[in-house]
Amino acid sequence: MTPSRPRPPAFADACEAVLADPDGEHSLCTTLAPLYARMRAGDDDTHDAHRHVLDARLPADVSNVLELGCGVGELLARLSARYDAVGVDEHPALLSFAALRSLDVVLGDPARLPFGGRFDAVCAFDYRFAHVPLADFCAAARESLRPGGILVFDAPSDARAAESSGVETFRDARYQLERAVDVAPDPLVVRADYRVTDRRTGATATTTERTRVRTYDPGSVRTVLRDAGFGDVEVSADVGGDGAFVASAVRPVETGE
Repeated sequence: MTPSRPRPPAFADACEAVLADPDGEHSLCTTLAPLYARMRAGDDDTHDAHRHVLDARLPADVSNVLELGCGVGELLARLSARYDAVGVDEHPALLSFAALRSLDVVLGDPARLPFGGRFDAVCAFDYRFAHVPLADFCAAARESLRPGGILVFDAPSDARAAESSGVETFRDARYQLERAVDVAPDPLVVRADYRVTDRRTGATATTTERTRVRTYDPGSVRTVLRDAGFGDVEVSADVGGDGAFVASAVRPVETGE
C-alpha cells in the first residue's frame, strides 16, 4: 500500500492562523503558503518564461536537473515532463504542495545540499536563494553538478525585479484576504500587509511580512562564479525580466596532467 501524503494546508488554514495570532510570524513560505500556491498557480507566463530560458541554455544531452528553491513545484512540474527532475526547498509548507503532485522533492538547505556531483544541470529562479550568500549558493550548486554540468539562475539587479506595489484580494467560501504590497528600493525591501476577514463572524486581523532582496551586478556575479570554480560564465542582461539578469556557468571537466 502506498503511504498517503500529508494534506497541504488550505487557504482557510492560512486565514485562521492570522486570525488566531496576528502578531505571530506569518510569511508566504510558512503559514501563508496556501496563498503563495494560489499566486504561483496563476502565473503561467513566468513559469513558461523560465522554461524557455532553460531550453535555450541546457545542452541536448541533459537528462537530470536539480531545481533549488522549487517552492510549490510549478516550474518543477514543467521540468519533470522532460527531465528526471528533483526539487529542493527548505520550507515544508511549500514542499507539501509539490509532494501532493507526486514531484520528486527534498527538504533541505540550498547552501548545504545532500547530493554528490550527479546532476547534469542545476537551476534556480525567482531569487529564492536571496537570503543565502551568493558564494555559498554557487559552491553548493557546483558540488551537485557532474563535471561538465551547467548552472543557470536569475538574479535581481534593481527594484524593478521585486514585486509591484498594489493590492490583491483573495477569497474562499468563508474568508477574504487582502494583500497590499509596497516596495522600497534602497535597500530593496518588499513589505506585504495582510488583512484577513472572517465573513461569517465579521472578525478581522492584520499582519505584516517584510522581505529583504539582495541585488547584484553582472560583474560581481561573474567574479563569484569564477571564484567558485566555474568556467564558461555567461551573463545575459536582456532575458531576465525587468530589473533582473540570467547567469549560466559550467563546472569544468578536470583533466589529469
